[in-house]
Amino acid sequence: MNPARCRQAVVDRAGKLAATAVIIGALALNLGIPGKLYAQDAGSRASYTRGGWVGAKYVGMGKAAEVVADDVFAIYWNPAGLPELKNLERLTPDEIREKVKKGDVKGISEEDLLKFSEDTKAKNFFHIGVSGGMLDIERETGFAGVAFNLFSGVAGAGVYSIQSRDITATDESGSITGSLDYTASVGFLSYGWSTGAAQVGFSVKGLQETIGKRTYYGGGVDFGTIVDVLPFLKLAFVLQDIGTGLYTDRHTATGTDKFDFAYPSMKLSASLASSQEFIFAVTLVKKLEQKDYQANAGLRYSLTKRFDLYLGMSDTSLSSGFSLKLLNMNVGYAFAIDNVNLGYNNIVSLTMVF
Repeated sequence: MNPARCRQAVVDRAGKLAATAVIIGALALNLGIPGKLYAQDAGSRASYTRGGWVGAKYVGMGKAAEVVADDVFAIYWNPAGLPELKNLERLTPDEIREKVKKGDVKGISEEDLLKFSEDTKAKNFFHIGVSGGMLDIERETGFAGVAFNLFSGVAGAGVYSIQSRDITATDESGSITGSLDYTASVGFLSYGWSTGAAQVGFSVKGLQETIGKRTYYGGGVDFGTIVDVLPFLKLAFVLQDIGTGLYTDRHTATGTDKFDFAYPSMKLSASLASSQEFIFAVTLVKKLEQKDYQANAGLRYSLTKRFDLYLGMSDTSLSSGFSLKLLNMNVGYAFAIDNVNLGYNNIVSLTMVF
């Protein structure tokens, strides 16, 4: 068989699998999970991985992020968004010729045309991002990550952390025994690639959590896909915390230790783009330990090529923000009302591409 046809067959099959994953995710979210199989409204171990306080753009859009993730913060939100970073590269002469042949000159910049005569391949790129949050109830969050092209896709690595100090500690009877600090972090190794009209990605995670003087360790996996259904419509499906859990040294009466598994989350997301300036996104979230769903929605409006405005709602809490492009940097800020006690959360982020 012709090798080119073999490669195309593999790409087509992977694209079909990605589309199938979105369909299965939609069915799972619509059908729900039988209540007798999972604890209703119970907490989940390692739930700090779900906070979502990463990137001003995504917080400002009400955390309806899975389908619009297109930068280094996709490591956290949906690793299938990492291949979008390849669009930040300049077009090669061969790519320019191909676009001209097809009559597609919209994506050719002036800088591309100036370098058209240079017979060079696209250079490697690095996309670096940091994000920090000051949350209500004296909590702080942070994320730092880097993404770069690797083989036919994009790889990424990042760390997300959250901490809270001077938490009131109580014993089993409810009596106050003092105060303690809480810190938790998760490290990501991610990879995403394109397969026709679909993008697929996964992240392998390492977890660490410290409550007072006790520390726990664990790991897990995230999987995501994004499918271009129509030129103006995208769908995404993310399965978060697959097999995630923490090794817990409980020192029970029997002296046994235990590995506590976390409940996965399923996220189905869709976006509509009426133009390059306006994007509307929605996300339906199902946390398997809870009987209720969570709905997020957000808007992005590009006021100019360098200035974007965001407005969103996460469950019932409003958020807003903006981002500004300066040279090879993108600086953003988001404000969000906290779901816990209606306090205020502030997020700042910075990305740079090299």
